[in-house]
Amino acid sequence: MTRKNQHLIGVIFIVLGIVFLLDRLQIWNFTLFFDGWWTLILIIPAIVNISKVGFQTGNTVLLMLGSFFLLDAQGVNLQGFLLPAIFIIAGVILFFRKR
Repeated sequence: MTRKNQHLIGVIFIVLGIVFLLDRLQIWNFTLFFDGWWTLILIIPAIVNISKVGFQTGNTVLLMLGSFFLLDAQGVNLQGFLLPAIFIIAGVILFFRKR
């Protein structure tokens, strides 16, 4: 395990510990499974890959889809914005593509 990965895992454990402590002290109500929790299966790998190799089409699309589904599960209605956002992002990617 590299030093960078060790630090990242350490920070994750610290944050989780603080969250569970705040829940135990009844300062913050934390539930592990919230509406749309499954979207983290899309969002987390996308963020990890973006941090390693930068923004690429697949990573960006995966992050956007996960974020869209998470917001939808939380009650934010973005359905009217999905198609325009896809066209705008596709255009920006094509415009700035290096070739």
